[in-house]
Amino acid sequence: MAHHAYYVAGEAEAGISSALSFAERELGFVQEHNPDVVVLRFGLFSVDDARKLIDSAYRSASGDNGKVIIASMTRVFHEAQNALLKLFEEPPEGVTLILCVPSAGLLLPTLRSRLLSLPISHNTESSSLVQEFLSASTTEREKIVTKLLDRAKSDKDEIKQGARSEAISLVEGLLRVSYELGKEGKGKITTQIADELRDFEDDLSTFLPILHERSAPLKLIFEHILLVIPTSLAKAEV
Repeated sequence: MAHHAYYVAGEAEAGISSALSFAERELGFVQEHNPDVVVLRFGLFSVDDARKLIDSAYRSASGDNGKVIIASMTRVFHEAQNALLKLFEEPPEGVTLILCVPSAGLLLPTLRSRLLSLPISHNTESSSLVQEFLSASTTEREKIVTKLLDRAKSDKDEIKQGARSEAISLVEGLLRVSYELGKEGKGKITTQIADELRDFEDDLSTFLPILHERSAPLKLIFEHILLVIPTSLAKAEV
């Protein structure tokens, strides 16, 4: 029997795409022209947004197979998560809920305990950027960051937003690779390396919500990343 609530941790559009694929493959919900496949995109998810999600869940489905609601958010207030606890504990019959968040670390343990994790389909271009960054020398990484910061200061909004999206993708990718290395390396890596990876992941999880703000201090964030990135990530597979 399928579970009723899931989460996907990663880049927003990749997360939504993964959730849609899961809904079609495992739950039988065809995406195209289907009013029972609801995708909601939020920035900072507030208590008011939680009410909107709850209202959407309790609206009757158009068909007989129920419906799936995919909610993507870049940041989540704790109060908003608490407002969702009852919904995710006992959703309306036939409703499947999928949250898409930048990092699982953004979710409160009380909410995350109600959700099952779904794998994410990673963006090839994003993975290429992460691979380039990890395989680069310290000097080359600094050059990559400098170019990124220069584009983030552009007078052209399209270039500026593209740079910010690239910054988010890079941090999300580094978080994913670090997590996977730690998970796959259990029993094979030293305690020191495992601790370094966890500390690095904590830092990245803290930075991700901030990066989604227009005034995010990119220079300070990436200077910190350059200083603390574990050397063990250099050989990690993307």
